[in-house]
Amino acid sequence: MIDYDLKPLDFSTTEVTEAERERLADLLFEIGAVKFGAFRLKLHETQPDAPLSPIYVNLRLLRSYPHALVYVAAILDKLSRPLTFDLIADIPSAATPIVAVLTMFNGRPMISPRKEAKNYGLGVMIDGAFEPGQRVLLVDDLVSKGDSKFEVLNLLEQTGLVVEDLLMVIDRQQGGSELLQAKGYNVHFAATISQLLSRYLQTGAIDQNRYEQVCDYLGLR
Repeated sequence: MIDYDLKPLDFSTTEVTEAERERLADLLFEIGAVKFGAFRLKLHETQPDAPLSPIYVNLRLLRSYPHALVYVAAILDKLSRPLTFDLIADIPSAATPIVAVLTMFNGRPMISPRKEAKNYGLGVMIDGAFEPGQRVLLVDDLVSKGDSKFEVLNLLEQTGLVVEDLLMVIDRQQGGSELLQAKGYNVHFAATISQLLSRYLQTGAIDQNRYEQVCDYLGLR
């Protein structure tokens, strides 16, 4: 097995340190998971005249960069250690490889909700072994407005599983965390979009004009 460099991760604490967060930001930028420019988003399917986004976060790329994927999973492992759960569930498909690696850190079984039931075999909506009453840690790549999480939450809970905690890599600070918390869920994340932007400004990855443009677009000022 490859011995991946996890520096500067400090497993003596369950908090994400500034150095760890900076390394996370740098890795995401290096692999192209965070880009700056002018991008169409999913919202443009229904709102074609909406302003183009000056930032695009695509954590699906992590599956192609094992060193970055392992680092992200290790950070989430730190954050998950104080939490009580029996299983880990991904929100497919961006979080699927992250959770697959995360289970290797903590040894908890993984289950995967399906977008639609199979029309053959058992026709299940959740892949994996589980029992009603088990506690599930739900993991996704990021949280924006939060509404997309409820379809999976409802599926898990209707199956008899218990979800109290959600774990994300990035909080885009667009109200999703607050919405989930208002519904009674605990939300945990490795970094906010503001923290990533501050790091990119510090390192020169973006200039002041781009920093302000993105902050204005996301409503961070």
